[in-house]
Amino acid sequence: MSSGWRIFSLEVLGLLRGKTFALLMLAVNAWVLLAPQLVRGDGTTEGAEALMLKYALGGAAAILSLTMLITGAGSLARERETHRLQLTLVRPVGSFTVVAGRILALGAVFSFVLAVAFLVYLVAVPHATLAAGGCSHVLRPAMPSPREEAAAVYDAFINEPETPPEIRRAPKAVILRLLAQRAIDRYQVVAAGETESWRFKLPADPESVAVRLRFANLYDQRRRIAGRLTLGQAAAPVDNITQAVCVFDLAGNPGGDTLAFANTGKESVLLRPRKDIELLVPAGGFGANLLRAWVELAALLMLLAAFSVTLSAFLGRPVAVFVAVVALVLAEMSPSVIEQYPDELERDRIDAVGLFLSRLAMEATHPASAVNPVEKLAEKECVEWREAIKFVALDAMLLPLLLTLFAAYSLPRKQ
Repeated sequence: MSSGWRIFSLEVLGLLRGKTFALLMLAVNAWVLLAPQLVRGDGTTEGAEALMLKYALGGAAAILSLTMLITGAGSLARERETHRLQLTLVRPVGSFTVVAGRILALGAVFSFVLAVAFLVYLVAVPHATLAAGGCSHVLRPAMPSPREEAAAVYDAFINEPETPPEIRRAPKAVILRLLAQRAIDRYQVVAAGETESWRFKLPADPESVAVRLRFANLYDQRRRIAGRLTLGQAAAPVDNITQAVCVFDLAGNPGGDTLAFANTGKESVLLRPRKDIELLVPAGGFGANLLRAWVELAALLMLLAAFSVTLSAFLGRPVAVFVAVVALVLAEMSPSVIEQYPDELERDRIDAVGLFLSRLAMEATHPASAVNPVEKLAEKECVEWREAIKFVALDAMLLPLLLTLFAAYSLPRKQ
């Protein structure tokens, strides 16, 4: 335990005394202060503050993530090339202790820089509207999961006369994946004069509730949409002609769990229940939400530290840096490739291989790519503690432990 603490403390002191820490602290905080000056808003104070937050804190997180990958990928590789690592391992200090100390030191120092950046934003950047509004829990309709819905309609879909023969011959896993994706994007039509309803799991006695809708209709989003929203005794009129996304505050006591939308306009309205209908329940303040966002991003930085240091345990520095950057690019690109790909049945072998690799990259990088608390901060959505704890357990503990064990096993064999 004492040798582990000594390795950790020496690594932290080395990082703090080096040029990397000073330059990183300067670059990140300069960006947090300068980015809001470069952003042009959408004409509203709230919209301008949301953009400032996305650019300032999102840019700070991006700078730290990229620097973490480059720094960690060269840490053990550089010492191995100069034969300094051999001196450390013969004291005796186990390879696990060396790797774990390096990962924890990088994660602690970079998380500290991120905390300073968040504090600078909180103190120096205008965010009065976001701070005043606090944040809200986001609730979506209680529905079966997309996979459950896909499994339930699979037989009926295959046996429909309109189903093309090439789709019937496709593997079941492919069809289930397509049906699950369609379930996520499935529109529900609320015709003129009709009423549709959706159930929600509401917390006990919420002080107030708002509804956020993303509208579309059969012809044009700019046609007038009119109606009425009700949730128990609470209600709000709907009258919209210009905005695709609207928030309606329900007046009165909710007293129920079923949200109803009565379409009193002349046009049919299209709503995707899983994406376009949300209840907003007020929660904590902006400062507490900022803290939870920092926890999630700090867990991500710990995962990136473990990944990059593991690469440096058995690869040379240039190769390790290249692999780390490519992995970061794949993590960002793979979801877009899969979402925008036009040929859903993968008829071409090359396309099938490309999609397989994209899905593999997306699944492998999901623990890192799924962390996006800055977007929630800008949208005034709560970064939930249960999500933050999940990311800490997975990104800052379990995955780093597995990577540390792998790196500790590989390191002595590279000497």
